[in-house]
Amino acid sequence: MEETSNSRLKALFKLLETESDQYGPLLKQALSSAIKANPDEVQRTLQEEFATSAPRNVMKMLEEICWDDLARALAAFNAKINPDLEEGLMLLAKFTSPTTARGDLNIPLDEMARELRPALVNATDYPEIISTLGHFIFKLKSFSTAAALSDIRDLSFPRFLTKKQGSCLTVSCLYLCLGQRFGLEMDLVDLAGRLLIHMRDNSNQISYLIDPLDNGKMLNEEDCRQYIRARGLEDSKDLFQPLSSRLIVRRFIANMIYILNKLHDERRLTYLRNYLEILKN
Repeated sequence: MEETSNSRLKALFKLLETESDQYGPLLKQALSSAIKANPDEVQRTLQEEFATSAPRNVMKMLEEICWDDLARALAAFNAKINPDLEEGLMLLAKFTSPTTARGDLNIPLDEMARELRPALVNATDYPEIISTLGHFIFKLKSFSTAAALSDIRDLSFPRFLTKKQGSCLTVSCLYLCLGQRFGLEMDLVDLAGRLLIHMRDNSNQISYLIDPLDNGKMLNEEDCRQYIRARGLEDSKDLFQPLSSRLIVRRFIANMIYILNKLHDERRLTYLRNYLEILKN
């Protein structure tokens, strides 16, 4: 049975190489059904059939099928009352790597949490927790932030976990994902365009901020208010409005759009703009 299925996929790929406008939609539907039925087999057969690289029209159709599926997955994500950030990060990674699975995030994050646990459970207060997190992320695990990214693949969270270099946004999400594993109440705030991780000591009514662009440096509330005033902006009592997981995912997409605008890549931009519309509400 596996041999027959494999042969059918190879025959489908051959037809896709010489796709015509007349039969293109039917072939795309057949490929879409095959991907839904067994995505691993499609990937494996594709690698067997095209050892170096697949024809552009085959890859184009595969991408568009995956991107259409991603639109539906993002709509389901958006419909949830409190969508999970890690799910959103996993879905976004599918745009550049369609075979991304939840384990591509969970496994390395769980492993890091196991390494971090002995030091973090002994931390006695918020400053020590923040210091421990910063030392672990930037010193022990050697993560770093890049001044600018020119490749949207570098906004893929699983790729970031492997390369250990990413944007301020990806490093911030690493803090949130690790913090969630220890039950830490952390969120991401946008302080006049400056992304900071916010931790609140409710028992003492004190806010602590972490700067991912400065190796996890700890800031206090007054530091942030001085920054706001120095920018000539109006201070606010409620300075630290958290970004929801939807807004964080939207920000990733906006960054991807910014990169692709420079490349004038209208094909991929069309899909990304649609994703922004899906996550608008």
